[in-house]
Amino acid sequence: MTTSIDHLEIGDIVEIKYRVWRKADDGGEDIVERWISAHICRRESGARPVARLADGQMTEIRSFMSWRLIAPARMSRPLAA
Repeated sequence: MTTSIDHLEIGDIVEIKYRVWRKADDGGEDIVERWISAHICRRESGARPVARLADGQMTEIRSFMSWRLIAPARMSRPLAA
């Protein structure tokens, strides 16, 4: 994490680490970690930030989650010509 949850703003782009099940080569199952892109779409005072994942699902970013800031909202906007 490069910043606190409290400093996330609408439009920030983050990646959230998820653990998912996957079939192993030996027929069993493994747990793998994947970083999934998301953007902050809701931010209310006193509430956790809400992010829309790349697959369209919504999730709250909670303090126990591993996440990283990819681009602050002010950097993700195009510059005027």
